[in-house]
Amino acid sequence: MSVQNNVPLPQPIPAEQKLAEFDSVPLFMKSLPEDPADDVAISALQSLAYEGSPDEIAQNFKEQGNDYFKGKRYREALGFYTQGVDAKPTDPTLLEALLCNRAACNLELQNYGSVLRDCSKAIGINPKSSKAYYRSALALIALERYDEALDCCDRCLQFDKDNKAVQATREKAARLKDAKDRRERERQERIRQQQLKQARLRAAYKERNIIVVPVPDTVAQNPYEPDFDPEDTTSNTLIFPVLLLYPQYATSDLISHFQEDTPFSAHLSAMFPPNAPQPEWDKEGEYTDGNLVVYGFTKRQRLLKVGKKMTLRDVFKAAKAKDGEPKDGLELKDGTLTFIVLPKGVEEQKWVEDFKRNRRNAQRRQKIWQTAPKGYTIDDGDRLGPSSFKMSVQHKIFRTANAPRTPPDETEIAVAQAMIDLENSAPELKAELRPLQISAAREVDVRGGKKAIVIFVPVPQLKAFHKVQQRLTRELEKKFSDRHVVFVAQRRVLPKPTRNSRVKQKRPRSRTLTQVHEKILEDLVFPTEIVGKRTRVAVDGSKLLKVFLDSKDATSLEYKLDSFSSVYRRLTGKDVVFEFPVQAQE
Repeated sequence: MSVQNNVPLPQPIPAEQKLAEFDSVPLFMKSLPEDPADDVAISALQSLAYEGSPDEIAQNFKEQGNDYFKGKRYREALGFYTQGVDAKPTDPTLLEALLCNRAACNLELQNYGSVLRDCSKAIGINPKSSKAYYRSALALIALERYDEALDCCDRCLQFDKDNKAVQATREKAARLKDAKDRRERERQERIRQQQLKQARLRAAYKERNIIVVPVPDTVAQNPYEPDFDPEDTTSNTLIFPVLLLYPQYATSDLISHFQEDTPFSAHLSAMFPPNAPQPEWDKEGEYTDGNLVVYGFTKRQRLLKVGKKMTLRDVFKAAKAKDGEPKDGLELKDGTLTFIVLPKGVEEQKWVEDFKRNRRNAQRRQKIWQTAPKGYTIDDGDRLGPSSFKMSVQHKIFRTANAPRTPPDETEIAVAQAMIDLENSAPELKAELRPLQISAAREVDVRGGKKAIVIFVPVPQLKAFHKVQQRLTRELEKKFSDRHVVFVAQRRVLPKPTRNSRVKQKRPRSRTLTQVHEKILEDLVFPTEIVGKRTRVAVDGSKLLKVFLDSKDATSLEYKLDSFSSVYRRLTGKDVVFEFPVQAQE
């Protein structure tokens, strides 16, 4: 009887392990190990590639590159052709072939500069290399350098007249060159026509006593602009965008195409018909045709009452300055004319009185500003006095590169003087306020008939303003009791560079329109922080941005949310709503 031994039987090897063992065989390796020198078999195989004369080594790499090129593995083929060139073959025909083949790989990989360099070397070796000329022409066509591509084809056809590929390439280059030249001629013609149109518009503005006011780069551009009436073959009639302001409710309407010979009554009767429902913002139902009066104002703040039957052309004539007086006329801001619409009665009288009072104050302060000697300051009573230790109003207003070039207006002078007064009356703030300057200030209408003052400060001084901004804002809002105060850095938007731009320096991200608008948003709500944003897109394509602020500042900033929205819309043209997140009750 045999004795059975307890010897374990051999277990079958898993298929995964068998496949993994193939990775150690050089023929089946998917990738080389980190240090191929440690593997004797790999080192031996690699050394075989460099055995023989330089020509044999280069020929070997060329053949391997050809195999990869046929399989459309251009990057691997490029590596083999490069190794062949690096082997420095002595046969010029072989070196020429390697260079031309490497150029073919780069052509497929769209490395056109490398194509031109390799082809240039190949032509240096063989001035009659058709492949080098052909591939140079293809690269030059891709780079839209059609004249040079035609020159390459012509040089090649001088010694290879029957080369159909070069002939077809020349025809393609000539066709593309003609198309490019035609587009360039059309572009130049459009530019010429645009310049001619702008010259005609400037002449028309001058004839109509219109004064064009430039707008800062940070303000969103108006999609509408003045143009000649296409129905008038004589090109003597203009169409203007007209902005109608309703100061009683701090709202507005835009008439995108207002033909200058159309009376105002025609538009008002269409906008406010007697039996139609009143606008939702018209709380008292006063805005109806027949109960409205329109006012315009000139550059020199002359108030013009527009009659029912008056047209824009009539208003232009009425705005003309009298003989011997400085030039005057209606202002065209951002391509738009502005008029005031009020209901007859108390609101009209109140607005007219406010306008005239503000005009008198502005004229008085402007006169004092122009006649004030250097080193003098203006006090609250509009009196002049020497100041050896105080910064004058002139020094407090620093015009940056993109700030208005006009003399300071009433708002700017008042803000500068208020900062000087605060510097003198608050010793604890004197050191911080002394070096601070503003670049501009502007009033913006807010819903509910209120106003806000936007104070623009130089970007380098923004951090210094932030240190005292809360206290400064409180003091200025006490000074201007009926207006909210916000601070915004005077940033500049650089246009997007084009192919024809002369400026070679890359545009900084901080100067893009998107980034400037983001920074304006952060400046407006300082010192609170933005904790979230949401963009709502309506069916008509309009966008509404919702900005959520840190709820810990709700009590101190909630009263200014409407001002933030109005100021941001005025500066950027975008609608935004500011909210504080609702806190969940525990």
